[in-house]
Amino acid sequence: MAGLALAGVAVAPTALSAQAGEDTPRDTIDVFFLGNSYVYYNTLPAILEGFGSGLESGPVIRTGFHLHGGFSLRRHLDDGHLPDSMAVPAPGDGAWEHAVIQEHSRLGVSYSDPERGTLGSDAPFQEAVDEAIGMARGLGMEPLLYMTWAKEAFPDQIGDLAEAYGEAGERNSVPVAPVGLAWDRVRIERPDLSLFTEDGSHPNPVGSYLAASVIYATLTGRSPVGAPASARGRSMTTPGVHTSDGPVTLVDLDPELAGYLQRVAREVVQSYR
Repeated sequence: MAGLALAGVAVAPTALSAQAGEDTPRDTIDVFFLGNSYVYYNTLPAILEGFGSGLESGPVIRTGFHLHGGFSLRRHLDDGHLPDSMAVPAPGDGAWEHAVIQEHSRLGVSYSDPERGTLGSDAPFQEAVDEAIGMARGLGMEPLLYMTWAKEAFPDQIGDLAEAYGEAGERNSVPVAPVGLAWDRVRIERPDLSLFTEDGSHPNPVGSYLAASVIYATLTGRSPVGAPASARGRSMTTPGVHTSDGPVTLVDLDPELAGYLQRVAREVVQSYR
């Protein structure tokens, strides 16, 4: 399956909001995700769409994706299917407006010290992300980098990850969604709250909800506070294919917990800018 080119499109219905007694169409943005299991776990794109439909002050969000479990950006680029996958029209046959780009959780490199989780040189990431950003821009998309988080066993990784994504964003004049920094704040403030699955790497539904909150705030420039505490959509697996015929519950949080995650996302994004 690793060599299969698959791009999915998830479409959110056009929403209407009442203004001065009349129905006024809301803005709609089309967002393409390039990444791996850190996107398809809990169907992150669908959670983001739920934010768009639930927060009437912001835009409706429609998403598409090209995802392979365990892929680095370099492997995506070398796979050969990426240009065609990213060129698939957005809903309504328009062009994708934004590309959310996510690198492998180890920046596409091996650990220089496996016992401590120390990452090796980030040069492969920097080279690959420049190429991916160029490809996205060539297709008319505005890139956004999805900063991943440190593994549960190696929380100090976040320093290297944040530095690498920050450098790539600054060099390319591309915004960075500081998801990893939001995870680190929750780790410090709420050690009782787990964002991981049992493997200590992938996000559980709470973690994906926090990631969606940060991406929403970065993408739209709006606060995610007030977003729905639950989301439904089709479940996914690698290589970016749906595993359910219809919508299932992806995340269902206590409203107080959802509010806390939304506030963390808002504040981390504001301070990161």
